[in-house]
Amino acid sequence: MNAPIFLRHPLVALSLLVLLAAPVSAEACVGCREPGSLTLNHENPTVLAGIGFSWSVIFMLVFVLSVVAAMTFYIWRTCQQLEKSRIRP
Repeated sequence: MNAPIFLRHPLVALSLLVLLAAPVSAEACVGCREPGSLTLNHENPTVLAGIGFSWSVIFMLVFVLSVVAAMTFYIWRTCQQLEKSRIRP
């Protein structure tokens, strides 16, 4: 009974095989595949929009991570202040 789950359940094995085989058929668009200065010189505006979209995604990720970092810092600082107030009678 110590066999891996994919050997005990064929449906799990089939699902795992399909999920692992799916990325092989995925392809990126030209804007994601070839971003850079060479693309800017000879590509149409659609590719340029894709490069702009990539930068906007990076900006949104940085914004969300900075908000989470600020909240974490605020919680840490508050916990430190509470700990200091408990030590002093």
